[in-house]
Amino acid sequence: MKQFERSKRISMVHSDIRGPIYQEALRMQREGIDVLRLNTGNPAVFGFEMPESVRLALLENADKAVAYCDVRGMPEAREAILAYHKSRGIENIGLDDIFIGNGVSELVQMVMTAAINNGDEVLIPQPNYSLWSNCVYMAGGQPVFYKCDEENEWMPDLDDIRSKITDRTRALVIINPNNPTQRSCC
Repeated sequence: MKQFERSKRISMVHSDIRGPIYQEALRMQREGIDVLRLNTGNPAVFGFEMPESVRLALLENADKAVAYCDVRGMPEAREAILAYHKSRGIENIGLDDIFIGNGVSELVQMVMTAAINNGDEVLIPQPNYSLWSNCVYMAGGQPVFYKCDEENEWMPDLDDIRSKITDRTRALVIINPNNPTQRSCC
């Protein structure tokens, strides 16, 4: 039987979320050592709660979630997102600019696949949640990491970003709050 080989495209894809680093963190926690775990994307762990208005809207519209909706998301939800951003001063945005997905993992993969060509560079915050760099690798691109310094409340280092822009730079990823730091940065 011929052995199934994985795609060369994912040779750089990795995650330590359950590997040796995670196991070491668990050991340290058992010994009473305080460990800052930067590997979780669960906002609730860091005290982010669902706003009551969102919870009520979900409950009131649960029956609408049975059938598939527009691939861009439910029109009412997209309209609410549009109104929110317009109220915050964002101009030149319309309903057709808003897409809702089943979480960041799905959407980042879709965007990277659609936007990145082989050899393109994507600027990504460091520390990095492996989802960002892995999606760039799977799209055929090369992640280039810019600094977010803890001593500066994890704000992106603009000089570092500028120094890493090349003619191969295709995108700049900004996460707010930046997972894994979970601090609002922008």
